[in-house]
Amino acid sequence: MEPFRLHVYACQQEKPGGAPCCSARGSAAVLDALRKELAAQGLMGEVQVTTCGSLGMCERGPNMVVYPEGVWYSGVQVADVPELVREHFRNGRPVERLVNRDAAALKTEIEENRAKAMAALRAAQQGR
Repeated sequence: MEPFRLHVYACQQEKPGGAPCCSARGSAAVLDALRKELAAQGLMGEVQVTTCGSLGMCERGPNMVVYPEGVWYSGVQVADVPELVREHFRNGRPVERLVNRDAAALKTEIEENRAKAMAALRAAQQGR
């Protein structure tokens, strides 16, 4: 038994030096709008929102994942939030224009971004 019908993980990753990240692309405003919209639509008791670090699609943020379905959203903007909450969280219909449906491409992108981040970290450590 799950305590919530849906669990949303919303990226709040911040990266230094102007590197692409959800925070730089407005994730805080999206998260604020999401929480307000969930309250307005009476869904706070059904949908848990948790902030998280990088989901690995930094250039396409803000990003979020909705479980238990495992729906990956990218490029979510404040203006998308009412539709997202109404259509997906209330009515069970994902907002297709924001969904990443190609799991193989998604995994490849995440792995490539992880490799870039690790290379940058190694370079920074060697430069000390």
